[in-house]
Amino acid sequence: MFRPMLRVAFLAAVALLAMLCAGEAQQSKKIPQLCFLTFDPGTLQTRSPRFDGFFQGLLDLGYVHGRNINISYLSADNNGDRFPALIDECLSLKPDVIAVTTTPAARLLKKATSTVPIVMVALGDPVGTGLVDSLSRPSENITGMSLMVPQLAVKRLELLKELVPGLVRVTVLSFLADPIAPIQVQALEGAAHSLGVTLRVQDIRTADEIPAAFAAASRAGAS
Repeated sequence: MFRPMLRVAFLAAVALLAMLCAGEAQQSKKIPQLCFLTFDPGTLQTRSPRFDGFFQGLLDLGYVHGRNINISYLSADNNGDRFPALIDECLSLKPDVIAVTTTPAARLLKKATSTVPIVMVALGDPVGTGLVDSLSRPSENITGMSLMVPQLAVKRLELLKELVPGLVRVTVLSFLADPIAPIQVQALEGAAHSLGVTLRVQDIRTADEIPAAFAAASRAGAS
């Protein structure tokens, strides 16, 4: 169910992105420039499969890289400290639109430009993190969609409790440096008491820390 829903959401953002590019192209008679800014490692050719819906959507709309759109795929390679330099690089390309897949980068972009359209690709709670004023009327030059609102985190915990009725301890692996993470953790903590569950929040900064976190959770008797 998740992948079709994600594809539909990606296509909705791509449709908007395409309209923005088309409008700019009609005015300037030049090939639209798209910057795709992400935390995930890879290149346009070796990107994460979770972005396949987005790029397939571009193809479905008739946008082919190198023919009628130029795509600059800028990856932080799992290092958020690279975002400022990547944003400078992106803006130096004079993009017609920027697609961004992570909240920290989106916040930096909001400070860096108030004129280039920014499309959020499945970010966390954009209202709670201050990216937009409301979902019905996004702020300034930012629009897109969100699939990681705090209520979804709570629903996952509720489903886990339903599947394992005797559940009493749960370890939450989170990247707390992301502005959406504390909001989700707060929502989880609010729901945990009513579910009779004790949470153990583990801050994960790199993928190398995940095995140790699972081992610690196992020793603590958490799921």
